[in-house]
Amino acid sequence: MEELQITGLTEKDYESVNKAYHKLHEEHVKGRPDIYTDTRELLTKEEFQEIVKSKEYVAVGAKKQEELAGFVIAKRKVTPENPMLKKNHTLYIDAIYVMEKFRKQGVGRSLYSYLEVLAEKESLQRIDLKVWAFNAGAVAFYESLGFQVQSFNMERRF
Repeated sequence: MEELQITGLTEKDYESVNKAYHKLHEEHVKGRPDIYTDTRELLTKEEFQEIVKSKEYVAVGAKKQEELAGFVIAKRKVTPENPMLKKNHTLYIDAIYVMEKFRKQGVGRSLYSYLEVLAEKESLQRIDLKVWAFNAGAVAFYESLGFQVQSFNMERRF
């Protein structure tokens, strides 16, 4: 098996990441067309460059022989301290995506493991994310990593 390398995303990765963002967004449009719109403008090159350069974000890719197999983009967050909330330093996964030809090969798990080691090293309290109920595959994947439901967003449609 080819060795997987986890490395920081660079501006050269923009096209691959942008295509993946579009595929991910298509799944959201299909799953919740009442919420998501079909749009071409998801992640501009400038936004991607800011994310890659920012210390606030973690943007890493999993590569096999220089080909991007998957990536994760997460943001370091601090909950504001107030009388009702404790201050927490967390890592929020904005996007984790594995290219189709690399699925079921441990790429997503390797990307998550990288984040977990980083979170422990930075003494963060949690890794958070949002996953839609319609995305059963993602829910199962996150549960296999030890994630559990933190809260429920509920709705009543009309």
